[in-house]
Amino acid sequence: MPRSIFSLRLAESTLAISGPETWLQPLRRTWSPWVVSPRINSWQATIHADDSLSRPAAPLFSATIQSHGGLCHLTLPGFRATIDASRHAAQLHAHPAAQPADIGYFLRVTLALQTFTQSGILFHAAGIVHRGQGYGCFGNSGSGKTTAAQLSRPDPVLNDDLILLWPGADGWQMYATPFGKRRGKLNSAPLRALLRLIQDTEVSLETLPGSRALAELIANTPVISGDRKWLPQAFARWEAILKHVPIYGLHFRKDPTFWEVIDGTLG
Repeated sequence: MPRSIFSLRLAESTLAISGPETWLQPLRRTWSPWVVSPRINSWQATIHADDSLSRPAAPLFSATIQSHGGLCHLTLPGFRATIDASRHAAQLHAHPAAQPADIGYFLRVTLALQTFTQSGILFHAAGIVHRGQGYGCFGNSGSGKTTAAQLSRPDPVLNDDLILLWPGADGWQMYATPFGKRRGKLNSAPLRALLRLIQDTEVSLETLPGSRALAELIANTPVISGDRKWLPQAFARWEAILKHVPIYGLHFRKDPTFWEVIDGTLG
């Protein structure tokens, strides 16, 4: 089976990917804004078609992520994946009937670990750019991330589900990722605030106590939150972010008036 090789770059993090062309070419086209030429000294993700595995009965995203001591496993009929942070390497064996979306999920999990070990943090949030500033709108499934993004037209949306936070010379930056829907071509913005979404009949901002804020943020930090090895570093990283970036509970209804409240409070 012909193989494809390319690299995916998010902020300052580069993942070199090799695997069957049938799976990687559709991803390469879809992810073209993040694709760069293959690079050395980056993390390596290798994908193999393996017909000794059983035919997949469910997509890979339904697998339970088992992570301990920096070693992450995804096991499901039709798949066998290992991500080793100490070796900067990830491997996936997949039955030939697997789909490009399965490969994409494996790479998403890999990048959650990779970016965290390189100073960033992958975050379940809609990244909306309003007046040139980035707002990370987050919450549990169904809290309204996609709704908030849709209500914010025509503001750019870096991603409606998963963004990357990365430290910069002028503070924390919010970066687009290929793992969700995007509006516009903007790639990044300075992080102005974190907003915990709360659907309501009235619009308001509430200050979140430190302990609640940290608990909410950790709960929306994929992969890392499931490994005790990373938890102390994850808490420390979020605390470092919160020293410079405010966090609020945003009560909002299904109209764009919440931006008037945000602008009135944050300018």
